[in-house]
Amino acid sequence: MERADLEKLTATKLREYALEKHPGIEGVSGMKKEDLVEAIIAEEVKAGLRPKEEKRAAPAVSKVGDLKAKIRALKAERDKALAGKDGEALKAVRTKLKGLKRQIRRLRKVS
Repeated sequence: MERADLEKLTATKLREYALEKHPGIEGVSGMKKEDLVEAIIAEEVKAGLRPKEEKRAAPAVSKVGDLKAKIRALKAERDKALAGKDGEALKAVRTKLKGLKRQIRRLRKVS
C-alpha cells in the first residue's frame, strides 16, 4: 500500500491494518494516525516490501511566521472595526483570524 493510500485511511482502519499485516509493531492502539503511517512504512521497509522512504519534511517555520504576521495585521483591522462599531467588518475579520489560527494549528500538528 502506498503512503497516499495509507494517509487516506482513518486511524481506526490503520490500526486494524497494522494489527493484521504487521503484528510486530508495538503500541498500535495508542498511536496517532501520523505515527501509524510512519510505523507501517518503517516495518515494510524493514521487511523489504518497499524501498526506503524519507520521512516527510516538517513545514517551514517561515510559513508559521508569515501566518502570524497576517494575524497581527488582522488584529489591527479588528481594533479599527471595533472602534468604528462596524459589525460586518468585525465579523469578516474574526472569520479570517479563525482560519489563520486553524492553519497554524494544522502546521504544528503535522510536524
